[in-house]
Amino acid sequence: MIDPFPHLCHSSDVYSNCDEHFNNWLLFCSMFVLLKGRTMKESFSIGQEIASVITSMNPAPVTLKMEKVYHPCFLLTKKRYVGYSYETPDQVEPSFDAKGIETVRRDSCGAVAKTMEQSLRLFFEHQDISKVKAYLQRQWTRILAGRVSLHDFVFAKEVRLGTYSNRSASFPPAAIVAIKAMKTDPRAEPRYAERVPYAVIHGEPGARLVDMVVDPLDLLATDSPFSLNDLYYINKQIIPALQRVFGLVGADLKRWFSEMPRPVRSAVGKRFSYAPSGQRTRIDYYYLSRHCILCGELVQASNHFCDNCSKNEAAVATAVVSRTSKLEREVQHLAAICRHCGGGDWIVDSGIKCVSLACTVFYERRKVQKELHTLSGVAADIGFYPRCMVELF
Repeated sequence: MIDPFPHLCHSSDVYSNCDEHFNNWLLFCSMFVLLKGRTMKESFSIGQEIASVITSMNPAPVTLKMEKVYHPCFLLTKKRYVGYSYETPDQVEPSFDAKGIETVRRDSCGAVAKTMEQSLRLFFEHQDISKVKAYLQRQWTRILAGRVSLHDFVFAKEVRLGTYSNRSASFPPAAIVAIKAMKTDPRAEPRYAERVPYAVIHGEPGARLVDMVVDPLDLLATDSPFSLNDLYYINKQIIPALQRVFGLVGADLKRWFSEMPRPVRSAVGKRFSYAPSGQRTRIDYYYLSRHCILCGELVQASNHFCDNCSKNEAAVATAVVSRTSKLEREVQHLAAICRHCGGGDWIVDSGIKCVSLACTVFYERRKVQKELHTLSGVAADIGFYPRCMVELF
């Protein structure tokens, strides 16, 4: 066969795919052509030339269309690619175009999608893998320190009850959460193929994934003993997804994660809420952090402050009261936002009854309420505040 493009000896077809549509007798084919060392305008010119020649070689209505130029681009596998796309030679700002990867898939969580997209943008714009490494280590530090929104760590996957085997180990995590909800309320049965949200929490050593999934509302409850399983999200979700992409340029994300220093989570965040004895159904409720809530140093037994901080009672009182006041103002500010959106009646729990898992303000409000509830319990224990049976926040 005679080569119709002898002047393109340095180009190569790196990927081709065809999708058939028999109802309307259509056949869609896509082809990626690698043009090394060519400029953007040259790439468009060559693409138009290839499209014109191939179209002229086939009978009507067979047409090959020059669609876009990717620069730069990652081509992972069949139907999985991402890059900056240009649809015209005069286009100045490229479009972030992704197909089949976690940034556009619905079976992952927001943390994976957002982290991957920002990492790709950094690499595309700077062509420097060290900037990607620095960004990822900052994000991992924030996750380990608990300075993230739980909204980005909620999965929502389809549940098809009645199609799984009878063995509980074969149930997917979303189905496990749905079954737990149905045991409490039979009316909570999800519709067929309905997406059920869930989050992954810390479990016992060696626990299976199905044993560590809970409803996001259980994790967000003020007196919840659960904590987000940050290592699962990093090691099982974020790192594998990004390794498939940046492994093509020689990056080792597992080594990056093992090399970074581990941050210290806030001592208040590590303490469980003070629930009444009758509600302490898990042994976790009886575990107290052995860290000073002010400086983070180790303390004896169930003390709240270390010896150095305890020497200055005025400073301790000022720090605890100021932190509590700050959290109260944050709760009031978030409650005002919620009242503006959906209304409120100024009663218990700030009058807000909205529990929409699609709202980022709801997650932040519950997070601040939980921190305030815990810190208020500490303040009440040391005599700064009286204990109240009715919680206003």
